[in-house]
Amino acid sequence: MGVFPIPIMKPFVALLALAATLSANPPKVGVVDAAEISKKYTKAVEQQASIQKSIDNAKVAVQEKVDEVQRLQADLQETQKRAQSPLLSDSGKQQISQELRGKEETFRQRYGALQQLDQEARTTIQGRVQEMSRAIDADLRPAVEKVAKAKGLQLVLPKGSAFYADGSLDITEAVLAELNANYKPAAPAEAPKAEAPKADAKK
Repeated sequence: MGVFPIPIMKPFVALLALAATLSANPPKVGVVDAAEISKKYTKAVEQQASIQKSIDNAKVAVQEKVDEVQRLQADLQETQKRAQSPLLSDSGKQQISQELRGKEETFRQRYGALQQLDQEARTTIQGRVQEMSRAIDADLRPAVEKVAKAKGLQLVLPKGSAFYADGSLDITEAVLAELNANYKPAAPAEAPKAEAPKADAKK
């Protein structure tokens, strides 16, 4: 009786045969550095700059609301202290109680508006980041395929997924050249032309 049972022997022999085939004809492999693409692909750089500008603007808008809410909170706390004064008359207590209710309602409204603004800003920016990622990926795939075919590669991997990749396998620069050569930025919108003043009609 052999060392291996028959049901195990067949797949084992097949694996040996596959390993021998790969050793004799190793696939031609390339790698692409996605981080370099995001740094040097003009479209990615422009979109990242636009998103960063939106982030900066959102921070300013949110901070303005934060400052307003903090001022309202300080004013509300001061009013609460005045409402606890033992020197207040009955009419004074009634008056400051109405003032306090109004300030509490204003504070709740402004605080709610702050939370809504912050959430909307986060959602909008996250959506733009995801949209940019999809757009870059849609551009990257055909560029990688074109470069791979030109170089006779059978497999292209993200550089970060390999434990080690020799520098000779890196096709990032060729892919970048392909991407940037085909990228055409959107033309800026033209400002409307001013109409020439009409000449006064001769009497």
